[in-house]
Amino acid sequence: MLNNPLPDDLLAAMLRLGFSQYEAQAYCALVQQSPLNGHEVGKLSRVPPSKIYETLQRLEAKGAALVQRSEPVLYAAVPYPEVLDAIRRRFEADLSQVDRSLSAMPAAREPGLVWSLRQRSAIAAAFDAAIHAASRRLFAAIWDEEMPEFRVALEQASARGVEVHVAVYGSARLTGPYCYDLTECGASARERLGGRRLSLVVADDRDAVIAEFGTSTADEAVVTDNSILGLLAIEYVKADVLGRLLINAMGARLYEQVRKDPQATALLEPDTVGTLQSMSQQSDPPKKGKGGRH
Repeated sequence: MLNNPLPDDLLAAMLRLGFSQYEAQAYCALVQQSPLNGHEVGKLSRVPPSKIYETLQRLEAKGAALVQRSEPVLYAAVPYPEVLDAIRRRFEADLSQVDRSLSAMPAAREPGLVWSLRQRSAIAAAFDAAIHAASRRLFAAIWDEEMPEFRVALEQASARGVEVHVAVYGSARLTGPYCYDLTECGASARERLGGRRLSLVVADDRDAVIAEFGTSTADEAVVTDNSILGLLAIEYVKADVLGRLLINAMGARLYEQVRKDPQATALLEPDTVGTLQSMSQQSDPPKKGKGGRH
């Protein structure tokens, strides 16, 4: 039998390359020991006797096994570099064909729509796609927890000449992009939002991915090419950066005084709308004859 069962990651990769589980087991057995007859391959690979010969036939058809039609019939593995090279060439040819065919199809997607994502892998892929698509300018707001996923793409964007601005909520630093240290803003936001983290990227002032990550809530994001939402996201980044610069300039004591202002306190409370309405009613009663407030 195989020295050890196939590692899960190896088996999963071979399945993605088009092997069945039995084909993967039989091929790996032949890589370890060749030549073998069909019975020996089945025993070594743990493929059932009723399935081993059809499995070997499929490996031969894939160009992964050699057959010596003697008595008994013997099988050997085609060296794996040759097998992988053939698979690579086939996949590249298929990708080129699909690319040509799809690019020839008329595109009719309505612009400006907003799409939602709820899987972490899909959200990360959307961030990467937006970063790689940027050609002129890129704004991003990234927390330390997410930085390892996007660091390389952000640095590569800067290296190819894109103007990259990254508001960093944490201690991470990048080589190339303009980085803005928002560690303290991140700490207060994390406390205010119950651990939730708002991250975003906007490419060329239009293509935006806005995501909420959290330890106790499900990750969620929206993807859009709506220029208004792109502008809002960019202004969010600018406001946080400029706010941090103003806080640094005014000093800690003056900043604490500002935070104690009733309006600032109201904005930082969970029920912001109710608090602001209450403040407005208390501080600015309706004027007689006008029926409204200034």
